[in-house]
Amino acid sequence: MGLLNLPHPLFDWIDQTVLGFLPPLLRLLLWAVLAAVLAMELYRLFSPQKRISAIKLEFRAAQQRLNDFDGAFEEAWPLIGRVLGLAFKRIGLVLPATLAASLPLLAVIVWLDASYGHRYPAAAEPVEVSVPRDGYEGRLDQAVAPPPSAVILDPSGEEVTRVELEAPVPLLHKRRYWNLLLGNPAGYLPDDAPVERITLSLPRLEVLSFGPQWLRGWEPAFFAALMLFAFLLKYVRRIE
Repeated sequence: MGLLNLPHPLFDWIDQTVLGFLPPLLRLLLWAVLAAVLAMELYRLFSPQKRISAIKLEFRAAQQRLNDFDGAFEEAWPLIGRVLGLAFKRIGLVLPATLAASLPLLAVIVWLDASYGHRYPAAAEPVEVSVPRDGYEGRLDQAVAPPPSAVILDPSGEEVTRVELEAPVPLLHKRRYWNLLLGNPAGYLPDDAPVERITLSLPRLEVLSFGPQWLRGWEPAFFAALMLFAFLLKYVRRIE
């Protein structure tokens, strides 16, 4: 489990116990509200709002002076430098707070992708397991109670690797250093597996029953609601 995965058990409990009576789409909208509030309030807490507001006014004034300048281009360089300097200064002020505010948002997004992205297949539902090595094949074993297991077979048809899918995530790979930050909820291939990664064509979850396929997943509904609520909070809370 990576650092960004640490709050996932709490998210699971909230989603299944507190919000479990709601349909998936409504739960997604509530997660978007929660993520927007966390991100915007953390940004507001850690960012120097008064200094940002002052620089914003200076930037507008400098930009106006540059727009009103009617001299030679070479003589405009001090005005251009002032505008660029204020722009980079503002970026430097907001960057630490932006990074701090992005961490809980990333944790929510990673959890949503594992919980709302795909599902375990039904017993008779075909799933392709792609093994990127000539002669080797893969299959999904659903003979036992869920969760199913991904199996790798060598060229002779003998089973060489078996990994139980801890979550319906369509990618299994060997553990890497960056998994300390972001773990794979499905689990990992063992170090002695014959390939570095395999992919599974798990069925996608649909939170909408209409529209094109790309619109039916969790991503469009969540990110549209997230941006809407974030801009609304920015206006209501007067966040710079």
